[in-house]
Amino acid sequence: MKIAIVTGASGGIGKSVSDGLKLNDYTVHDVSRKNCDVTDSRQVYEYVKKIPHVDVLVNCAGISHLGHVDNISEEDVLSLFDVNVLGVIRFCKAVLPVMKKQGKGYIINIGSLRGIEYCPGKSVYSLSKAAVRAFSITLGKEVQPYGIKVTVINPGFVHTPLIKHRIEEENLKEGDILSPLDIQKTVLYLLSLSEGAYVPELNLGEVWQ
Repeated sequence: MKIAIVTGASGGIGKSVSDGLKLNDYTVHDVSRKNCDVTDSRQVYEYVKKIPHVDVLVNCAGISHLGHVDNISEEDVLSLFDVNVLGVIRFCKAVLPVMKKQGKGYIINIGSLRGIEYCPGKSVYSLSKAAVRAFSITLGKEVQPYGIKVTVINPGFVHTPLIKHRIEEENLKEGDILSPLDIQKTVLYLLSLSEGAYVPELNLGEVWQ
């Protein structure tokens, strides 16, 4: 039995990834705010502890923040980092002992092109996604000797509620930007590769100011 954990699975990218894994014979544990708060270490570790083994972890949970630096409160920064960065780290740390014991496993973290390409008004969000990217690539080097793979997927604009404001501003249609289905297909593609194929980072789509 193949088992996966998907965070942020209540909608958007996370739900699409979860649906795709289920269609490919994975038993998927969907993480949402209702059953496990990614900002609560105790909840995260207790959640993972109940699962017999973990073949795949996909970290999709994330929040956004709009605003120039002089309008950002420290509370906004801490809240965003707690979900986008520490939430990823918490789940990775929770599954690593299991995966190391198995001698295999795949961790896929959803970053963003905003962690690579920057624009005004997205400094904290970009910083959080740059952190996810750096963490993922470094973690991959650390755990590769244990048979564990780590990939960070950096999408551009994806047609989800997270960027609803941009979709409305630009009058974008579904075909103009990435669909959550594109991320689902990318995750499934990565999981279909041979054990010797290692992809530390994969960029999709585009962003603009």
